[in-house]
Amino acid sequence: QWDPQISQYWRTKTFFNPSFAAENDTLQVGILYRMQWDGIRNAPKTAIVNADMPLTFLGRKHGVGLVAMTESIGLFKNINVGGQYVYKKRIKKNTLNIGVQISYTSVGFDGTRINTAEQEDLEGLIQEVNSQSSKVDGNIGISWLGPNYYVGLSTTHLLQPSFEIDENLSSYIARVYYLTAGYNFKLRNPLYELQPSILVKADEAVFQCDVTARVVYNKIFNGGISWRKDDGFVFLLGMNILGFDAGYAFDLSTSDISKASNGTHEFFLRYTIPMKQRKKGQYDHKNIRLL
Repeated sequence: QWDPQISQYWRTKTFFNPSFAAENDTLQVGILYRMQWDGIRNAPKTAIVNADMPLTFLGRKHGVGLVAMTESIGLFKNINVGGQYVYKKRIKKNTLNIGVQISYTSVGFDGTRINTAEQEDLEGLIQEVNSQSSKVDGNIGISWLGPNYYVGLSTTHLLQPSFEIDENLSSYIARVYYLTAGYNFKLRNPLYELQPSILVKADEAVFQCDVTARVVYNKIFNGGISWRKDDGFVFLLGMNILGFDAGYAFDLSTSDISKASNGTHEFFLRYTIPMKQRKKGQYDHKNIRLL
């Protein structure tokens, strides 16, 4: 339950599976911002920044990445920063990727924001508590990439770090398991492509999945819809032009939370720079505006 909900998961695969870092021979930097359950006070707000690129050493291709997340939920503020490494093995037209991530995870609690009425409901929790606890954590993942498809398996929070906010507050982060897959169908009209995908996530207590269908027009405009188990639907829009990939998602919940919320908004922006490999294994890059 610690990992944030992400609706545009195919755009941020490195967040939950480090093996997708350097998925393509490009240098890319992206940012995602999510406002969950708009209209509810102290609802989750999440920002994720990720960057990755390929590199070659010892005669082999590898990948490296960086991901950072900050999230505020009520009186809590969570921070996660991780470095990623990917071993890549070319097998005919496919690629096997194995990725690991080492993370710094921090959980902060600001009890000074509790009002008097809330404090009475918290059974004596001290209002002046303002604490932060940090631990090392890690993720691991594997993925198989083909010319028109991808499949990935991963586990986050391998070390299941525990946090002691004070003598009254303690918790731990359980492992979360992910399965994701997607395919790119070429339609009869070459201007259109159909891109279905799925994300399955589970921990010791909860199982959830997103099933998505998107249509891409002329490799520029795209839109679609997702169904999320036990939650509702997500409506998607996006555009890819001049190296920028921009996306917007609106979550419409069909659960009881919809009675108090106006929905969830999620924004995404990524910039991509193609990298061309030289004979010696190093990469050149160009600004995509000059191509």
